Amino acid sequence: MPLAEVAFSRLSPLAFWAGVGVLLLALLLGEVPWAALLLLYPWWRLGRGFRLALFPQHLEVHPPLGFRRRIPLAQVREVEVAFWSAGPLARGRPALFLGLEGGERLPLPLPEPEAWRERIRALLAGQTSGSGSRDG
Repeated sequence: MPLAEVAFSRLSPLAFWAGVGVLLLALLLGEVPWAALLLLYPWWRLGRGFRLALFPQHLEVHPPLGFRRRIPLAQVREVEVAFWSAGPLARGRPALFLGLEGGERLPLPLPEPEAWRERIRALLAGQTSGSGSRDG
């Protein structure tokens, strides 16, 4: 059971439902085969976005399509909030960066990155127990 979980980088509801509507309209008009309904599952996953789950001993990053990544807290060397440009067509914003062993910097564009930084730093410092309370 995770201590906390957050979803981020989702499709906007307008884009999600527009995609569903276009697919259903194409089905009703006979432009695509009924097997195209299988495309609703990956589209639904994209609509849910990335998810970050915080556990007492590790973090899990769940991308919308693909396999989850488990990061033990022992591999996290630094936690900081920095500006993330996010690509040529995206609007930049503050993001949480995890500095991992081996020099990798993992950007996580979470909502309220400062609050998540403090939460992860508290876990790294051993200020919280497995239940998330500040008793040890």
